[in-house]
This record gives sequence, structure tokens and C-alpha cells, in this order.
Amino acid sequence: MPISNTSYFPILVGKKESYANSVLEVIQLTYISFALRLLVRDRLYSLAYGLVGTLVFTFLVLAVRIHFHLYAGVSLTSIVSFDKSPQILFYATSFALMTLFFFHCLHSLGDIGVMMAVGGNRFGCILLHSLSLFFLFLPSFLLAVILNLGLLSPPPDFGLFAEVKSIFTCLVLFLFLGILVSFPTVGISTFIDPYQSIRRQK
Repeated sequence: MPISNTSYFPILVGKKESYANSVLEVIQLTYISFALRLLVRDRLYSLAYGLVGTLVFTFLVLAVRIHFHLYAGVSLTSIVSFDKSPQILFYATSFALMTLFFFHCLHSLGDIGVMMAVGGNRFGCILLHSLSLFFLFLPSFLLAVILNLGLLSPPPDFGLFAEVKSIFTCLVLFLFLGILVSFPTVGISTFIDPYQSIRRQK
């Protein structure tokens, strides 16, 4: 899986053979396009993960909006309001998202094994499957934001700036949790024997 130094995005070089014309055509895939192809290939799983992700993101965005309304922010270290429902909802949805991310990475164990068996590099595997995770759950996040803004009206004193801050906080949290889960999970998976990974996936 060579990496091109001439492109802003690393490139995967593959081969596609046309039997009709007996022509060997070389195709180039960026990590972004390859990640999207993986999601389309497993579209049933992608749809299931996406729907569950939308539900979880909806409650996460709601919890963050409530936090901003009550406390003007979100603290990951303070447990003063842990007995309040917004704090419980925030932590519950955060751990639910991490669980979704973790199982999505495990679902890619066979693909990681194939990539390592054909000589793929570890960083390429981590980058590819992390991008796949973000592309899968980004529409879920956006749909959850639309549901929150459209169906769950904020109090009158909750201004536009507070809405923007709460949504931006959710986006940063989404990226942080995704990296926190996907990088070590996929990274450790690359050290597993490739053929054992492929057999486990089956």
C-alpha cells in the first residue's frame, strides 16, 4: 500500500483488470475514497450504525445544550452536578458513543488483517479506518443537530451564540472520542496475526 508524497492525501494504488479487452488498468484511490467505498460495501452495517449513532448523538447534543443553559459550559472533571439528569445523560451518551466506535473498529478486523497480509503499513490502516469511522458517524451527528434545533426548542434566554458554542463543543467531543477509540483499537489490531484476524472476521 504505497504512499504518494506528491499528493496532499496519501494514495492507495490498486489494479483493475478488464478481461474483455485484456487490459490492466491502474486505478488510484485516496484514503478518503477508499474509506467511503468500505462504507458502501458494508452499507447494511453502515445504516444500522448510523441510525443508532443518530439516536445517541441526539441525546448527547441535548445534554450539552442543557449544560450550556444551566452552567454556561461543560466540565469533564467536575462531578458537582453528577446527581442531575443532564450530567448523567451526558456521560451515558458519551460512553455509548465510545462503545459504538469500538465495535465499529472491531467490525473492520478482517479488513485490517487483509491490508496487513498484503504488506500494508500500520499508519495507513489507522488512518483509513479512522476516516471510515468519521465518515460513517458525521451524517448521524448532523442529523442529530437538525433534530435538536428543529424539534427541541431552547428556552427564550438561550441565544444563538450559546447554540453555536454547544454544537461546536459536541463536534469537538465527537472528534476527540473518535480519535481516542479508533487510533489505539485499530493500532493494536494491526499487531494481531493477519490470517488470524481474517479467520476471526469470518
